[in-house]
Amino acid sequence: MPSLTPPRSPEPTPSLIVALRLATAPIHEAVERLPGMVRLTGPDVTLADYRRYLSTMAQVYGTLEPPLYAALGALCGGPASTRPVTLGLRPKYPVLCADLAAHSLAPPRLARDEQAPPDLNTAVGGLYVLEGSTIGGRVVARHLRKCLGDPLPGGGFLDFHGDQASAHWKGFGLALEGLRAEGLVDAEQVIAGACTVFRRVYALLATMDQAGSDA
Repeated sequence: MPSLTPPRSPEPTPSLIVALRLATAPIHEAVERLPGMVRLTGPDVTLADYRRYLSTMAQVYGTLEPPLYAALGALCGGPASTRPVTLGLRPKYPVLCADLAAHSLAPPRLARDEQAPPDLNTAVGGLYVLEGSTIGGRVVARHLRKCLGDPLPGGGFLDFHGDQASAHWKGFGLALEGLRAEGLVDAEQVIAGACTVFRRVYALLATMDQAGSDA
């Protein structure tokens, strides 16, 4: 007798941005548990903690952004800025340098990047990581304004997209889906690239406690 149970519909494929969030959740949580990040988001955060954070994030973005943007530029066969504009992205490192200048601090000395140039999948995954950091920055900015005062000196990076943060993140997710729909990226390799870049971010952020008290 034939089964009367209707066939189950296949589970919908999650969007690329959701798949990235799920895959990077463990390393994301590990970053949030770093001592420097715990202090930054704690009730006793100091201006020195915030300055160390800015210096360390400038090290992160100054090291990682250029090769990631270059890989996207190579996709279009044009300037490195071409594809990031399509994805709604712009570099964050110049803003971090301006934030440091607001505290009379110089940009950090950037270590030479010995990593092999990223391919497109790694670049897309890596920019998901860096872009996600600025989206979450609004929460940190509100906390710092409560603890350190408003206006927050040098808050351009944490409040990078202002009131358009949610709309920007939605647009970024749609842009990622567009790349996948065009067959320009492979979801599994993008996720692998994001995890690789997130581990590098973790390693750089772990140095935050090594900075001087007024870095």
